[in-house]
Amino acid sequence: MQSALDQFYISIQRVRDLISLHNSIKAQATAALDISDILRSALVLSVSALDYYVHEVVILGMLEIHRGIRPEPTVNRNAIASNFSKFKVSLGSAREDRKIAIDIAAWIENEIHNNYGNDFLEQPHHISNLKPIIANLLLEQLNNNLWLENELRKDFSKLSFQTPDNIADAIRYISNQRLWDEVANKMGKTAKDIKQQLNSIVYRRNKIAHEADIDPTLGLGNRWPIDEVMVGDAVDFIEQIVDSIHQILYSI
Repeated sequence: MQSALDQFYISIQRVRDLISLHNSIKAQATAALDISDILRSALVLSVSALDYYVHEVVILGMLEIHRGIRPEPTVNRNAIASNFSKFKVSLGSAREDRKIAIDIAAWIENEIHNNYGNDFLEQPHHISNLKPIIANLLLEQLNNNLWLENELRKDFSKLSFQTPDNIADAIRYISNQRLWDEVANKMGKTAKDIKQQLNSIVYRRNKIAHEADIDPTLGLGNRWPIDEVMVGDAVDFIEQIVDSIHQILYSI
């Protein structure tokens, strides 16, 4: 899951570069030149970086659970299965795994032939010598789950993980910790304050993305005010949230 965090850092640095570009142009230009849209772009991209991180860390975490290298979330007292276990995949996507299971002997023979050759197959072998070979073949097949990754990406591509509630819902696929309480402990704030601040950032992002950031109470073409301090604080806050979530997920 480290790659999800690494990509977030790359994305957030691009946002900071935009803010720096705005500040540089502002220092050289006259007040008549409106360059505030650079800041609006930076704010939208910072929320996008958060959204992408949550998508990616959940997908990679679910793949790790499937491979057995990350524990499945424990089942809550009032549930019969974890959110991970309840995730649905199409039988068509799982077709190859099903075909292997139906004729496992033929699959093992074919894989040994491909990896070790005919000579190996024609020689007598003790079961103790074959066990690690078969185990490795099965482990490689388990890790070769592109079909599952495609299924996860297809399903999650329809969802947005920006608001506190949506982010918490996503993280429950790989962890049943009380996300915002844990984030609050790490950030030294209350969970309520963190969720309110994130909601306000996402609310402004939506005004920019869906309403052209227009203030309808003013004259034609007037937009809500924005400045580099406000956007910089939002970017710092989002980075703190992502860092905290990643630390929580890795503490399992």
